[in-house]
Amino acid sequence: MKVDTLVIGNGAVALQAALESLDRGESCAVIAPGLSLEQTDWSGFVRRGGILLKGDRAEAASVSGGKVEWVRSRSLGPDAIVAGSYVLATGRFYDGGLVADMDRVYEPLFGLDVEYEKDRSKWFDPDFFAPQPFLSFGVRVDADGHPSVQGVTVNNLLVKGEILAGCSR
Repeated sequence: MKVDTLVIGNGAVALQAALESLDRGESCAVIAPGLSLEQTDWSGFVRRGGILLKGDRAEAASVSGGKVEWVRSRSLGPDAIVAGSYVLATGRFYDGGLVADMDRVYEPLFGLDVEYEKDRSKWFDPDFFAPQPFLSFGVRVDADGHPSVQGVTVNNLLVKGEILAGCSR
């Protein structure tokens, strides 16, 4: 499948990015996993010609030379989605946009650079009602919203929403 823009995410931020793409006259597909699909009305996007891969999940991607080359989803199997631009709006931990293991926090699809506290003992405050430090962990982006992989800017990928570093909502 080839489109102008591929959005990965299922909430309001992903919907806004997808509608903005259609407003520019671009073809747009959305890989929309997760439960919040029921809370976001995608009917206008679909009526306007957007492709909604509802309940699907992005499983693999290729990034080379500062550019996303393709993304594969569960429903399309070995067939890749190729786009001119990509938007990542997956949310953080609860939606799978970020993953934490015992040693690090990482973004699993593209391998984007993530800001997080290296000392795991500082990831949380023992006071449950205090602001929790891990809620500000996220993908590092430049002034234009482009992330990096091992310090190399990915120019055809924008990151939006709660997955961003410093977004402590």
